[in-house]
Amino acid sequence: MVNIKDVAITADSTCDLPEYLVKEKNIIIIPLSVLLGDKEYLDGVDVKPKDIYSYVEGGGALPKTAAVPPKRYTEVFKALTAKGKKVVHIGLSSAISSSYQNACAAAAELEGVYCVDSKSLCTAMGLLVLKACDFRDKGMDAKKIADKVTRLVPKVSATFILDNLEYLHKGGRCSSVARFGANILGIKPSIAVDSSTGAMDVAKKYRGRIDVVYKQYINDCLKNINKIDPQRVVIANSGEIQPEILAFAKGVVEGKNKFEQVISADAGCTISSHCGPRTLAIFYLKK
Repeated sequence: MVNIKDVAITADSTCDLPEYLVKEKNIIIIPLSVLLGDKEYLDGVDVKPKDIYSYVEGGGALPKTAAVPPKRYTEVFKALTAKGKKVVHIGLSSAISSSYQNACAAAAELEGVYCVDSKSLCTAMGLLVLKACDFRDKGMDAKKIADKVTRLVPKVSATFILDNLEYLHKGGRCSSVARFGANILGIKPSIAVDSSTGAMDVAKKYRGRIDVVYKQYINDCLKNINKIDPQRVVIANSGEIQPEILAFAKGVVEGKNKFEQVISADAGCTISSHCGPRTLAIFYLKK
C-alpha cells in the first residue's frame, strides 16, 4: 500500500470538474490558454465562459485556445516531485490538442511522472481523473494508477448536442461539421468523441426545436442504461440552457435510480470556446 499523500493527481483544466470535487479529491489543475483578440488568459483562472460569449456577442472574433506549454507542466511536475511525490497526469485528447505531447515532454525529464491520454474532453475526461483519485485512495502506486486509467479510456462515452455550429465549425476541431454549413436545415448534430482515437465526429442528426432535441438526446443517451457503469454520470453544459431543460436531464438520470453519483458540471472556457453556448452533454463510463 502506498501512502495516498505520496501520489499527486494532476489534470488539464479541460477536465471541467466542479470546484468542490477538485478540492475534495485534491486534484491539481493545469490551465490551458484562451486567446481573445491579442490577449491571453488562463482557462478558469482569469476568464470564464460568460466572458467569452460577451466578447463574441460584442463583435469580437471567435476565441482561440492554446495548449499548455511544456514549461508550465515542468514547473508543476518539478514542484511535486521535489516533495517526493509521484505524479499521474490526465491530459486532454491528443487528437484535439498538443497539451498531452507537451506533458509527456515535461515528464520525460523527471522520475515518477506518468501521463495518460484521455482521448476525451470536458467532464468525460474528468471521469477518468476521478477514477485516478479512486485508485490513489485505495493505496495504488502511480504507475498502476496510470495503467488502470489507460485501460478505462476505451470505456468513456463522450457525446454532446450543439445548438449552434458556428464555434465548432470555425474552430476546425471537427472537420465533418463543415459538411453541414452553418446551421442549415435546422439540423442539431450530436457530436461523439471516438474513444480509440480521441477525434470528434458527427454521431447523430436531430431536427426540430432545440428544447425538444435536448430531451430526445438525453433519452437516447440513457436507453442502454444497463451497459453504463453505475458509479457516476455527468450532466454538463456550456451555459445559457434553460433551467427546466437541466432539471429535466437531472430528473431523467436520477429517475433511473441506477447511479451512485450524478454530477452537474459547467463546461470551462476551452470547451466553451469550441462548442459555444447552449451545448449539453451526458458523460459516463461503459461497463
